[in-house]
Amino acid sequence: MQDDRETKTTSTRDMSPDERLAWLRERGVTVETSEDRRRKKITRIKDDGEEFDNVSFVHIPQDKSLPLKDLTMKVSKSETGKGGDLLMDYLRPFFSAFDEKLDLDLLKEQTSKHFGSTDSPGEVSEKSLRDVAAQGQVETFCLVNPVPSNKFITVNIYLDEVGMLKRLPLNSRAGDMALRAGYNPSPQFYGNVFIGRLSIKPVMKNVDFKLGLDTSPDAKWLQLATMQNLEYQTALNKISSNPDQVQPSADGEDGIAKTENGGLYSWTQTDEEIEITIPLKFVDGQDVVTTKDVKVRGLKVKYYPRKLLVSFQGKELLTLRFFAGVDTDGCWTLDTNKKDVSVIITCEKIDPLLWPRIME
Repeated sequence: MQDDRETKTTSTRDMSPDERLAWLRERGVTVETSEDRRRKKITRIKDDGEEFDNVSFVHIPQDKSLPLKDLTMKVSKSETGKGGDLLMDYLRPFFSAFDEKLDLDLLKEQTSKHFGSTDSPGEVSEKSLRDVAAQGQVETFCLVNPVPSNKFITVNIYLDEVGMLKRLPLNSRAGDMALRAGYNPSPQFYGNVFIGRLSIKPVMKNVDFKLGLDTSPDAKWLQLATMQNLEYQTALNKISSNPDQVQPSADGEDGIAKTENGGLYSWTQTDEEIEITIPLKFVDGQDVVTTKDVKVRGLKVKYYPRKLLVSFQGKELLTLRFFAGVDTDGCWTLDTNKKDVSVIITCEKIDPLLWPRIME
């Protein structure tokens, strides 16, 4: 009997934190996580005798072992229709970055892209970047756009604006919902998200979005979403010849190669894999002009879960520490033209998502 207990204890030690949490809950153990405490925090509100409307919205955890939850926001009747989308402010505490690991290098890089210049962003201090992230930045993604046929009522996903920069896990359930709403490929959402409904006309106000009724794959709004988004896009195209993209393209996406390290290599990506091209025209001052030359001189490629090593003639040619995990069963081929030979390396991603950059 003692041996059985020791075996069970040892097996739980090998589990990830999420697996251990699910294992305990399956056995009736009540566990309160930091996420649970944050959820309680955003549901607290001071009541000074005013009349309130209760507005429902839904929490979608990134951890698929956790259920979706129906939450309620109290909205003062005197403020209804006056404060815009109140859910954005209401959720701000949940997305506070104080207890999250923030990738500052990636934040600076994304800031530089946003402003189109490297002058000002490079001067922003680390403290300023952390302070901005710590405020809890809420971003919305419109699953259903407001059009006459839906009486100008939208359905929005509310997410952490810097979720990717915190390296939060991908929220596949939110992505699947966007896919069913007609977004193909689906946008990528990081970390825990919320979903709610907003009426735009005659005044802007939050309205109920309920667990079960509205989260079912057969929900009426979801069945009509694709056509209503097409209706919105058609109207937008009439007034703009260059409508905004849903999300900006990531580096290496759509077959457009991103060159790195002054031309040492370039790369492209899809959701599923990454492809790296390394020109081998000049190595140690010698021309490499045929695939035979490359093979004879000893090209080697080694794959690791988060790293790639390429060597030639016993010397390191390239070391890459990947942004995320890859399958170690990668492959490479040689591409020859009249000018040079390139090695093309293909790695399958562990998680099917676009990377903001190739290196960690």
